[in-house]
Amino acid sequence: MARLLDQVYGHKDVIAKLLGTFASERPGQTFLFVGPNGIGKKKIALGLAQALLCETSRTACGRCGSCLRVAANAHESLKVISPEGIQIKIDESREVIQFLNLQGLTSRRVVVIDQAQTLNLQAANSLLKTLEEPPPETYFFLIAPSVASVISTIRSRSRIVSFKPLTAEEISRGAVGAPEWAVRASQGSFEKLAQLQDGPEQDVRSEALSLLQQFIEDKEFLTDNSWRDCFKDRARSQRILSYWVSMLRDVVYFQEDQKKQIMNVDQVEPLKALAQKDQSEILNLLARSLKVESEILQNRDVQLLIEEFWIQTKNQEA
Repeated sequence: MARLLDQVYGHKDVIAKLLGTFASERPGQTFLFVGPNGIGKKKIALGLAQALLCETSRTACGRCGSCLRVAANAHESLKVISPEGIQIKIDESREVIQFLNLQGLTSRRVVVIDQAQTLNLQAANSLLKTLEEPPPETYFFLIAPSVASVISTIRSRSRIVSFKPLTAEEISRGAVGAPEWAVRASQGSFEKLAQLQDGPEQDVRSEALSLLQQFIEDKEFLTDNSWRDCFKDRARSQRILSYWVSMLRDVVYFQEDQKKQIMNVDQVEPLKALAQKDQSEILNLLARSLKVESEILQNRDVQLLIEEFWIQTKNQEA
């Protein structure tokens, strides 16, 4: 059975509404699916393509030739485009227009544009007229992480459908055997879960905890240059600060006796030890970590940021 909508975790109410929309007399033809990466938006779009193109059922049977070809991304009436590198360029947009100009074997056409926020201006402009007035029985599904990330002229021509992060229970059902800490820290995204379980990423997380302990406990932190190599790479530095934020929040949850909220459940002992600190000190560290995490993205010198962070923290304690 290749019915893609049966393979989606969560979003049942949204899917039911969309299927109901396509059964109505005026279903709309251009949809913008927004929500975090790794929650199933693309699979839902392809599942709806199955429903629209199915030979026997308005909700997709999963067994007919049409459904099987959609599942294999080999259907003559389905076009899926995604970024070549970091952008969707004019050549991909032209492919869509050429696809729609071909004589079809079926009355309906479906176009899925994955990562629609990467459409460059030329590519987006070439699609505007088609998106505003699609040919009869033609449906567009654009997929992006947020409404704001998509060019305004594109989003103004689309019906926006928002998707929420998955629950921890839904993530667990879709990733049997995943460690509890990773499920909790995944923020409802299978993509984030996979990243967290990647070997190198686990190394970054372990390193982040060690650095946080050193930052808080070592009175000679500033003169001990061992930490500097860890903050040479900007992307890695941002991930370390992101873990600091997560861990410091968990420390506050320990202090507030809200253990069900803790994400890093495999690091209970070191976090419990940090929870012995004064809560105002932990909250100050958390606020400053969030600030530094943001400033790293603004091209500030990372090592200098960490130095300033440590000095400000010690001045506050004094």
